[in-house]
Amino acid sequence: MKKITIMVACMLLIQIGVFSSIQASDNAPEEILISFNISQPISTFEECFTKISLREASLNHFIPGHPFLPTLKEVRILPFGSTIESIEYNQINTKTENIATPLIPYQTPLPIHIQQQSTPLYVTDETVYSQNVFYPENPYIVSTNTGIYQGTRVTFLNIVYYPIQYNPVLQQLIWTEKSDITISIKHTTKPLTSSNLNDLAIICPAIFAQELQDLVNHKELNGLRTTMQTTEEIYSNYPGRDSAEKIKYYIYNAVINEGIEYVLLIGNVELLPMRASSIAFYNDDSIITDLYYADIFDSYGSFSSWDTNGNDKFGEYTWSDGLIDYVDAYPDVSVGRLPCKNTKEVKTVVNKIITYEETTAQQSWFHRILLMGGDTFPNHGVMEGELVTDLIADSMMPHQFEPVKLWTSTNTFNPIIINKEISKGAGFISYSGHGYEQGFGTSRPNQEDRVQYFSPYLYGLFNGMKLPVIFFDACSTTKLDFNVEESLHWYPEPLSKFFTFLEGDSYEMDTLFPCFSWQLVKKQFGGSIASIGATRVAFTGVDETGPHWGAGYLNSRFFENYSPGKTLGEMFNSAQIDYLNDIGKELITIEEFVLIGDPSLRLGGFN
Repeated sequence: MKKITIMVACMLLIQIGVFSSIQASDNAPEEILISFNISQPISTFEECFTKISLREASLNHFIPGHPFLPTLKEVRILPFGSTIESIEYNQINTKTENIATPLIPYQTPLPIHIQQQSTPLYVTDETVYSQNVFYPENPYIVSTNTGIYQGTRVTFLNIVYYPIQYNPVLQQLIWTEKSDITISIKHTTKPLTSSNLNDLAIICPAIFAQELQDLVNHKELNGLRTTMQTTEEIYSNYPGRDSAEKIKYYIYNAVINEGIEYVLLIGNVELLPMRASSIAFYNDDSIITDLYYADIFDSYGSFSSWDTNGNDKFGEYTWSDGLIDYVDAYPDVSVGRLPCKNTKEVKTVVNKIITYEETTAQQSWFHRILLMGGDTFPNHGVMEGELVTDLIADSMMPHQFEPVKLWTSTNTFNPIIINKEISKGAGFISYSGHGYEQGFGTSRPNQEDRVQYFSPYLYGLFNGMKLPVIFFDACSTTKLDFNVEESLHWYPEPLSKFFTFLEGDSYEMDTLFPCFSWQLVKKQFGGSIASIGATRVAFTGVDETGPHWGAGYLNSRFFENYSPGKTLGEMFNSAQIDYLNDIGKELITIEEFVLIGDPSLRLGGFN
């Protein structure tokens, strides 16, 4: 038996002007025992490599170029502010096994918009494969993260266990039949919030305040206590190195002092900034995200700066290195955005929200769900988009939703049929496939060409106030910093000028050009009530058994978290937290998918 004890020392950083919600308890620490029982590993051969699998594995360790190892995961729900005092690890009956070929590395994921190769390319990271040590060095990771669980702020205790370790020089595996991890937890006795004054905070530039008063009144009449703060007031009264950090400090204080649960941001990225997270991947070196505003607490309950090394680069992360800054990433408040540029757009979206919540209840159209997809990656043996949306149909059936499948395999995925079916009304739409700043498209079975739907086709959409919530399991549909110069990739210059003229904007290369998700939400007398999509290229992992990570997994978890009476923010937050608990801190997906809509929206309307 091997026994290792690690004492965890936690330093709580007190920020100027920030209230710390953690206070040590006089109670004795709680001991939590996590036991893992492991069966015989299964070895197979693939592309001159050995591949190891375990029947019990819940996910796989996926750092590109590193050994592909099965892992197990456990999550426990603790009171908010709980901290780790110590960890004790016991191994029982450890075994050694030699393998004939190197362990297969994990592939670098390709974006959804890139055509995947039929034969995967495996490239080993020699900084790992040349080392005469067992990988990973530590067979477990135990961490705490704060977030929302069933409407309550809690601490998540996350345990990731690697039952198999690999020495690439010796080509040797060690694995343990039984392991126990005993974690000593200290709980807090101090409540998080000092009052419960408001439920919803609306943040907007002062020029929008008057047009938003009808929305404030509507929310108040329906029992949602609402406060409105202008960006000008926030910038004058809260600390922060830039505008985004000042807004985040306001939200942090509003949660603690007023009990805020929802935050609605009104304004495009020029009027109300998004945080550019320093994530290097594919052809991008940053992701714009509103998760920054939702993740307000670190794992100790203090303000989460997303810049723990103090270099003014926020949320630094790469696939190969993982987190450089500490980012909790779990949402502590529900955040959505309506990226309006003028009062006309504000009036449109306010009218749509009020009408939806007042008139949707008991409407038969709400219980239709449109499922759109096809063969995302042809010639891979699975129709990825159809498989994902079919699973979503199954998850919505218990709630009496009628599935309407618009698939390339049945020739029902085309712009005319899509507009016809949306015009009939639907409560939800799930799309899984390729996406662009100006539309989406996917392939017929085993054919490379795509059936496309572009923004101009929205002129043929007439669904009135029968407004769906749409999830785009795709790339770039919610690129809120898309501009005129980039629009020239999609439209000839005369057409780009014409669309810019219709928007009432000057034709300059850096003028914002509305992305597809926002065009749907801001469309008068039709379109959608909300959309969820990616601000950059997206990634996915789907095989014949279903989605395992990335956009497809988040899409499926979103719909699995539906229940009557929920708000849109509750549904989206639950999907985000499930993703983090199930997959781990794969921050590209969890940051780039943002909500365009009101997080306090009552799904299906008020009864």
